[in-house]
Amino acid sequence: MEKNLFREREWKEFCVYPLFSPQSLIAEGSANFGIDVALPGQERVAFERDVLFPIAGFDPKRAPEYYKIQDAKAKLDDAGNEAARNYLDGRWNASAAVDWLVTYALFSPERAAQRVKFIERYRSYVINYNLGQEMVRSFIEKRGGRVDNAELRWKIFEELLSEPHTPSDLLK
Repeated sequence: MEKNLFREREWKEFCVYPLFSPQSLIAEGSANFGIDVALPGQERVAFERDVLFPIAGFDPKRAPEYYKIQDAKAKLDDAGNEAARNYLDGRWNASAAVDWLVTYALFSPERAAQRVKFIERYRSYVINYNLGQEMVRSFIEKRGGRVDNAELRWKIFEELLSEPHTPSDLLK
């Protein structure tokens, strides 16, 4: 049975949290960054190329092209946060948000409209994925948990997940 440090330490208030809470920034951010912790750099590329690409029916020889596109796309993630901010603050209507996502996030019009519906439903939660990931990454790397120090990286990551933290802790 998996141990739960929060229960073990009788921190019951940290065992469950409301979905729309500040803890979601850490939860989603650590989930996304955890991929890089578990499979850093070329390990992830090799695993995805050699195992997942064939399962998905993708040509493994095109993996370099895929990662080049993924890296470029990741640089556009903040455009989605700006669309959400302006739309939710009432500065833009849905059409303006869709146009922004098409122009600056390079979404298709259909995908942009779908994203605006997601923003309408989940509101500011949408920043948890990319901003949360960057904040968790920065928190861990500032403490020496870089790719070239996997043991320390895992240790800091584990501490982040097993001790109570608030998003503002990630800025320290």
